[in-house]
Amino acid sequence: MPVYEKTTGGSVLLRGIDRRVSRGDRVDVDGEFADYLDGRSDFRPVDVQDADFREVDETDAGDDSEGFDTEAWLDEPYQERADRVLDGDVDDHLEAIDEAETSDTVHDAVGQRRAELEE
Repeated sequence: MPVYEKTTGGSVLLRGIDRRVSRGDRVDVDGEFADYLDGRSDFRPVDVQDADFREVDETDAGDDSEGFDTEAWLDEPYQERADRVLDGDVDDHLEAIDEAETSDTVHDAVGQRRAELEE
């Protein structure tokens, strides 16, 4: 079965598989639903031979936020936050940053950094 990853935008409900997904989540789909996701700009196919796959559920949401100070992060100027993400300084906290972030520029940087890490 094809695997797709949500790469941009906020949380969406995929009615065809009755599952809510957020940026970074991966889903296993059948051929027809894969065609649908191919037509969307916020999903991309994942080559599961080259990627680590794990199911994501609500209990996983804050796992990497341990030791991460969200308030201090958001007090920094958004461009500095984006630069730190792109430089790889906060790779261990990308999920927590993505959830707490208020800047589209930083959200985009997180998506770009995740893509770099998957290469």
